[in-house]
Amino acid sequence: MHISKLAIHNVRNISQIEMLPHAHCNIIVGENGSGKSSILEAIHLLGFGRSFRKSKTPELIQFSQTNLTVFADCFTEKQQADDYEQNIKFGLSKNQSGDSEVRIQGKKAARLSELSSQFPIVAFTCDSFDLVDGSPSIRRKFLDWLVFHVKHQQNVSSIYRDYARVLEQRNSALRRGLVEQIRSWDNSFIQLNKQIQQLRQQAVDWLNKEIYQYQSLLTKENFTDGDRQQSIQLEYKPGWNQQFDLAELLTKNLQTDLKRKTTGVGVHRDELILKYKEQPIRNILSRGECKRYVLALMFAAEEVIKKQTDKNCIWIVDDIAAELDLTSIKAAFSTNKNNQNQMFFTCIEKDLALIQQVIEYEHAVFHVKHGKLIN
Repeated sequence: MHISKLAIHNVRNISQIEMLPHAHCNIIVGENGSGKSSILEAIHLLGFGRSFRKSKTPELIQFSQTNLTVFADCFTEKQQADDYEQNIKFGLSKNQSGDSEVRIQGKKAARLSELSSQFPIVAFTCDSFDLVDGSPSIRRKFLDWLVFHVKHQQNVSSIYRDYARVLEQRNSALRRGLVEQIRSWDNSFIQLNKQIQQLRQQAVDWLNKEIYQYQSLLTKENFTDGDRQQSIQLEYKPGWNQQFDLAELLTKNLQTDLKRKTTGVGVHRDELILKYKEQPIRNILSRGECKRYVLALMFAAEEVIKKQTDKNCIWIVDDIAAELDLTSIKAAFSTNKNNQNQMFFTCIEKDLALIQQVIEYEHAVFHVKHGKLIN
């Protein structure tokens, strides 16, 4: 999916902006507070229904306004950007309470996921480092994002919704000490755990097949293919001891769960361990190296989506010169060129000339000031 036209209303300090992005590379230039990052937030909303910043919906909506809207005309890789009759039209509106309304080709969609499934967005921002030092839930969300885009046609979202509902019901019964109710939820809990575990393990297997290609981001050493796979690797660690049957563990841990009033085992305790040379990266890599590792992980995820589906990713990179070194920037643009995806990234004016030297292909530049396009 490529965005051929983007219209943003009432997002932070942007009252109204309309832009015609380049099909592949878009540089958004402006000083801090100009509104350039808000454009990326608007695109992120299409793919996730939320900002990449740690913001609540009311903080996204322009002061004194009741709602925000984002509209996008898009074309697939099989279409032409200027074939507007064939373009797919998407719209998203969010109000102060956080409620969303989604429209696709003018028709109201039942779920936000109908929009999100169309936009596999790779976001590399200041919060991307949370994949390294954040809680396990952040890494689980990353895996589930990949599962969602690859398996969307199989409606995997319903599996995760069912699991969240069953887990909440079981925990509610634990809080009230209702043993029979607890046991009545166990069979569903076990089956859903097995399904999600299989999905996440498959996602990790896919990533491990692709991520070694980006070994050069971390080292200049020469590796054979086998060595590479040992050097940069992901490990999926299920949320219970695999030496025991889950049903057995639920029975064994019942008294502990009753005391703690929560379910202590299950895929909600899963962990994704990011490893380099068989060690967790947070133990052996510098912050800069960890950023490049995360970039390699994003490249691998994009490659998985590309191979497993007919969708291309849309990249958003906020303040690219601050987040990435020159080697990583060159790698990002090289991958962008090879994959023919669409990239939106921001920079301040003083970094523009350096970045344009790195880009070796056609691109568009948009200057933003006080929430408005000035070019």
